[in-house]
Amino acid sequence: MTSLMRPSYTLTLGSQRFTRQAMAIVVTLDLAPVVDSLTVAFPATLDITATPGDRVELAIGNGDGEQAVFSGSIEGIRHGFEQTHVRALNAGGTLARFRPASTYEKVTAGEVVRNLCNDGGADAGEIATGVALAFYAADPSRNALEHMARVAAWSGAVVRITADDEVEMRVVKATAAETALRFGRDLLSIDLESKDATSRAYVVAGESGAGSTAAPEALRLTSDFFSGNRPEGPSASSRWTSVPALRTARAAATARTANRRAYDASRLRGNVTTTLQPELRPGAAIDMRDLPASLPHDVLWICRVRHSIDAAGATTRAEVFRGGSSFNASALLGSAGAFGFGG
Repeated sequence: MTSLMRPSYTLTLGSQRFTRQAMAIVVTLDLAPVVDSLTVAFPATLDITATPGDRVELAIGNGDGEQAVFSGSIEGIRHGFEQTHVRALNAGGTLARFRPASTYEKVTAGEVVRNLCNDGGADAGEIATGVALAFYAADPSRNALEHMARVAAWSGAVVRITADDEVEMRVVKATAAETALRFGRDLLSIDLESKDATSRAYVVAGESGAGSTAAPEALRLTSDFFSGNRPEGPSASSRWTSVPALRTARAAATARTANRRAYDASRLRGNVTTTLQPELRPGAAIDMRDLPASLPHDVLWICRVRHSIDAAGATTRAEVFRGGSSFNASALLGSAGAFGFGG
């Protein structure tokens, strides 16, 4: 199906600027630890002077003005008789190539993310504070982007790269939609699947159960993390996770709540294809208006976006999960004090 809107783009590769010459443009935006990418196909006869390492910027529009969606640098250029393909990555690619070997003491998850940005050569944008950690070892078994996704998940947050190539860590707040998509105007197809919630309880255990990361016992092992109040399980309906890096009961409880709501969100998931929607990015919440009564009407949040422009038209495809009241930031224990945005 072709949109009645008139898609447009402005693509900058090094010192060259393109608005019409591309045969196909595909930009894929994801949450860490997956790396965002931009692929552009040009006619082989077009002279491309840019080289690997040159800066890339892309803005796209659907008739109401263009919006920046990607900036990064060229990873590679492939030449053929018929087409030339240019592939670019943003700061996610830089961080995925960096395997750190650093240990941090008495930090928050947000401080770990910010330090890894500094060490890995990426710019940090808005970074949520996240859970408090007595220590964190960023070892080379994971790349920097994987470490970021790990500590963010304990905090009920996600890490993404902005259109300006900055790293963001933000708590998902999918209680209300940021963008409304209408059936008969924006929506081209919907494929959503509902599943039974077979897991009823979640438990996250650390290795000390201290009241504060500053307490001496935060660095000691304990044989009873739950202080005599051990929950039932594990079982087929109770999921247990051991996270030694979470040394306080409060941090473990936050991670437990984050796991619970991530699982609940996955009970309704699928894909939505729309006309080109430049504003849609991972972590954003949407709702769909004027749907037939038989279709789900939940608020959804986006984990992956694919914008594409070619001869067949221009579309946006989003992979989505259920949002709703469980995504209120206050549902994460300690969120009032620990989940503001730090500088």
